[in-house]
Amino acid sequence: MFRPHKELGQNFLTDKTVAQEMVCALEIEGDDEIVEIGPGHGVVTDFLVEKAQSLNAKIYAVELDSRLYEELKKQYSKESENIEIVKANILDWLPLFSTDKNLKIIGSIPYYITSPIIHKIIKMSSVPQVVVLLVQKEVAEKIKSTAPDSSYMSSFVQTFFDVKYLGKVHSKKFDPEPKVDGGIIKMTLRVDANFDPVFIRKYEGFLHKAYSNPRKMLNKVFKKEELERGTINPTLRAQNLNAEDWLNFYKTLNEI
Repeated sequence: MFRPHKELGQNFLTDKTVAQEMVCALEIEGDDEIVEIGPGHGVVTDFLVEKAQSLNAKIYAVELDSRLYEELKKQYSKESENIEIVKANILDWLPLFSTDKNLKIIGSIPYYITSPIIHKIIKMSSVPQVVVLLVQKEVAEKIKSTAPDSSYMSSFVQTFFDVKYLGKVHSKKFDPEPKVDGGIIKMTLRVDANFDPVFIRKYEGFLHKAYSNPRKMLNKVFKKEELERGTINPTLRAQNLNAEDWLNFYKTLNEI
């Protein structure tokens, strides 16, 4: 009997309708390269392979668990032209992967590493066109949030991607059943996004500073002259600004 590893946050999606909806949202086209994060028992992978075969796309299914890796290798041995099963930690693997084709990323990901995975995606050398992730519902809603409920994550992610919340996935649709519901987000690449590594690092630090004291007014975080230059109301709090506001403020302060 397969026993999930708690330390890996293994809660496997079992609902095929949800899996199919996720794959449809990915908008796979001919010759796309697709990264699936944590394929598990292959519920999402089955639909990916079906699409990949008809469109000549290529899937990289990245699985850390050795038992699942071996299971997936056997399961998709006949479709090896369209899918490569990779045994790796996704956090280590993503920074090393690159492609000159359109990249798309999908996955039902462990809740506890949602933020690190999204940060790794944004910092990839090959930027994905579309990302569809099943994460904890509250996290999905936080990433989609806008003013007056902006968060560090929503401001950071929405600087680079347009984010759409596709809906809730009940906890009963996972095995083992987690204590919280899931939520699906779709991230679509913004054509005007700047993915220069130096910019990302500095901008990330800027946002960390901005949200360091989220309950305090911005005049407690930034200097008076900085807020005046950015035409930012000093009595606002970080949550009152959207990603576009933060980006424009950053550009003004750094004369970009």
